[in-house]
Amino acid sequence: MNTTDSLNLLSKSFKEMISTNPLKKSTDDFSIAKLFGRLDLTQSEKIQLGTRMEIWFNFMVDNHLDSSSVKGKNSNLWMNIETNEVISGGSGKGLKDIDILFTINGITYYLESKNNLNLDTEKGPATIEKVKIITECLKHNGNYSNVVGKVISAFWDSDNVPISGSMKKSGCIMWFGEFCEILDLDITKSEYEDWCHEIGQSI
Repeated sequence: MNTTDSLNLLSKSFKEMISTNPLKKSTDDFSIAKLFGRLDLTQSEKIQLGTRMEIWFNFMVDNHLDSSSVKGKNSNLWMNIETNEVISGGSGKGLKDIDILFTINGITYYLESKNNLNLDTEKGPATIEKVKIITECLKHNGNYSNVVGKVISAFWDSDNVPISGSMKKSGCIMWFGEFCEILDLDITKSEYEDWCHEIGQSI
């Protein structure tokens, strides 16, 4: 088959394929890059921005006057699920990492930071199980009262956020709007999203 015929075969086959299998427009799903108005970031930068959400949450609770941050701004925090011991620093070998841990108004919050809530059939249940295990360990630790364990999202609420079935059914998602209520931050959804776009320009 010569070059012309070969290219014609490619073209004909592709056109037939795309006419019977058209690309579908996805819903206007949120992403961290979109939340901060920075779709121009490279894929690597988008991933880095996502991983920094956990650090940001810890900085917020550490800087908040009425909350007591257990993790703090710069330490690693681990849970020994055999002894229920919370360990600060070190490599955490054989331990489970704690993303965010703080106390406010007599309630201890353990939060697992996740930007992608549309987790696959393995990661979704594994995340939910991790939250349950660490929450139970904290309850048995003896140093923490009224322990609440959740998966925290930087998105204000569930609007346009893809969520897997397991995560949705778990009931363990804390949206940023709820986080603001816990910290008694007097801001609305529109104010928060406008702020994200504005602060996103400094990234």
